[in-house]
Amino acid sequence: MSTGNFQFAETSASGSSGAAFKQGAITVDGVIESLPLTGVHVFIVIIAALGFMFDSFDTYVVSYAMPSIIKEWNISPVMNGLLSSAGIWGMFLGAILWGPITDRFGRKVGLAGTILGFSLLTGLTALTTNAYQFLISRFVTGMFLGGMIPVDTALTSEYISTKYRGRFTSVLTVFWPVGMLVAALISLNFVTVYGWRVLFVVGALPALITALIFSKMPESPRWLASNGRMEKAKSVLQLLGAREENIHNLTASVKTSEKVSVQVLLQPQYLKRFILTTGYYFFSYFGYYGFVLWLPSILATVYHLSLVKTFTYTLFVALAAIAGRAAAFWTIERFGRKQLFYVGFGLGGVAALLFGLIKDPSLLVWGACILSFLYEQGVAGTVVYTAELYPSKVRATATCWSTGAGRISSAVSPIVFGYFMKIHYYYGVFLTMAIFFWVAVALVYFLGVETRGRSLAEIGAA
Repeated sequence: MSTGNFQFAETSASGSSGAAFKQGAITVDGVIESLPLTGVHVFIVIIAALGFMFDSFDTYVVSYAMPSIIKEWNISPVMNGLLSSAGIWGMFLGAILWGPITDRFGRKVGLAGTILGFSLLTGLTALTTNAYQFLISRFVTGMFLGGMIPVDTALTSEYISTKYRGRFTSVLTVFWPVGMLVAALISLNFVTVYGWRVLFVVGALPALITALIFSKMPESPRWLASNGRMEKAKSVLQLLGAREENIHNLTASVKTSEKVSVQVLLQPQYLKRFILTTGYYFFSYFGYYGFVLWLPSILATVYHLSLVKTFTYTLFVALAAIAGRAAAFWTIERFGRKQLFYVGFGLGGVAALLFGLIKDPSLLVWGACILSFLYEQGVAGTVVYTAELYPSKVRATATCWSTGAGRISSAVSPIVFGYFMKIHYYYGVFLTMAIFFWVAVALVYFLGVETRGRSLAEIGAA
């Protein structure tokens, strides 16, 4: 039953009270599930959304810089692929390293640390003078970029009740293509005048937000409770709207967490989920990142568009990506998480094959926009779905390892696509995209479970 702003755990002969509660106890999950939305929730989502946007901008600046770098340093298509993927190799390591760090020291530390790191290092990239310096700089930057997204989604999902969790987490994903749009706008207005280095100077500015995170953002109450810090968890819950007298007997809904490693995810209760999440990240990100990172170079070198027209086209593609993420926001609670994969990557694979057949440059922007609108919905699904499939004690580690698998494939794909470009087999780019998208869909169809309308405690205990 519910009383005020909290829920008591009740038991029955069937044990139908749910995994979130213990007999005679008030759990963190129970309190969060019954809290209304407050200004604190909105503040947290805004900060997290900005983190997504900054991470996206600092990830994609390399693709907007590459047409100019190709001319300035006279690099080959294969070297283009290596420079484009260097940051993603770093993201793979970062995704693995920041999961245990965040599970051990807190979501807030992980969020602020990753944003501060990738911002400062992106600024330093503007000082590089050759391809090898650029490659090393992007690799190290990637170690911080790769940790931010899983940390951000884990933190946000742990504040929000089941009723709003899917949509609020989807809000974060909408801001990913916003970062791409900002990169396109800056490229269109400043790169042609000041050169490609201005992109990386702008990429250092997100470091300013870390002061706000440390001073104003509360730690995840679920993480605090799972680490035995109940008094601090109570104070955060009060900040979120709970009354002090209603959480006097608060208990954690999970056991106090121990050091989490990937071996835990290989245990029977997590193995199927771990295969699912690492699999769909690996296959979907191969096609996604390969195309997005190569698109400006394809437009400039294959179709011989000017820098202005190239950046203009990619700006429209970014707008289509935002529309795709927004569509995911509105449909995720109505049709479920799995449907996003079917629409985004299933139909996205078909669109990739058709896009590869376009020969008329005037039709390119429309084909790219349709493709972007579709696959961005699938990418939104990976972010929301993964954060929901695991309990709090392993959520950040599982999410980081899953996204790490995606980083491996997304680091390889620009190199593979660069080889296709070198041998002039351009359709290979789109055929590979389609095949990898469809494998991701198959994994979700056969291994996935629907999480719509279920609490994190219920999903984690399943």
